[in-house]
Amino acid sequence: MSAPIVWDEQGMPHSVAFDDKYFCKDSGYEEAIYVACQGNHLRERFSGLDPDVRGIFTIIETGFGTGLDFCCVWQLWDECAPKTWGLHFISVEFAPLSAEDMARALSLWACLSPYKEKLLQEYRSASGGIGEFSFEAGRVRLTLVFEHVIDALRIIRDRGFSPDGADALLLDGFAPSKNPEMWSDAVFAGVRALSRPGTTLSTFTVAGFVRRGLAAQGFEVTRITGHGVKKNVLTGVLV
Repeated sequence: MSAPIVWDEQGMPHSVAFDDKYFCKDSGYEEAIYVACQGNHLRERFSGLDPDVRGIFTIIETGFGTGLDFCCVWQLWDECAPKTWGLHFISVEFAPLSAEDMARALSLWACLSPYKEKLLQEYRSASGGIGEFSFEAGRVRLTLVFEHVIDALRIIRDRGFSPDGADALLLDGFAPSKNPEMWSDAVFAGVRALSRPGTTLSTFTVAGFVRRGLAAQGFEVTRITGHGVKKNVLTGVLV
């Protein structure tokens, strides 16, 4: 069953279950680039991958939502990463959108149209559980785990979807006040179990208990200037 959403007068999606927006009304795309991509220094890291090596860059996200972060990361990957490398984007989603709602949300940005179309071709076949999708002859892989976040993180670990640990974490899933289960100590421990020294993270929230919870797991977190209406966002690295 798809997550119920409503659309405001500006055509922005709003979650009924969590009474929260999926992205910023004025600059959702720019905010995703700033928080997800710049917060993890992805442009520099993608560009710096050794073209003489065949490797996998792994990103784990909590909260797939509209797929905006994935499309932004994929766009940057196409622009910057050497062809010898593969991207594995792993995300969890307990309340997935319908393909129609996802298409409407991503249609707000024409620059993402090629990625939206390829994503939706595969996403329409998702039927719950685990979805594993391949794009660009396997150079880009998407694994979606449609479970409660705690169970999903355990599945990612037990199935070996990220055997060497994540290179970057995107912590999402609505505001902590709206969806506290996505921001629990158990979740912080779960993402720590899927990380390794040097794993980076970024998130839109700077709530004190989130900073403390991540720090307790060994992440060195930093509050940086935010984007648009967001005064600050959080970045970090496992040390």
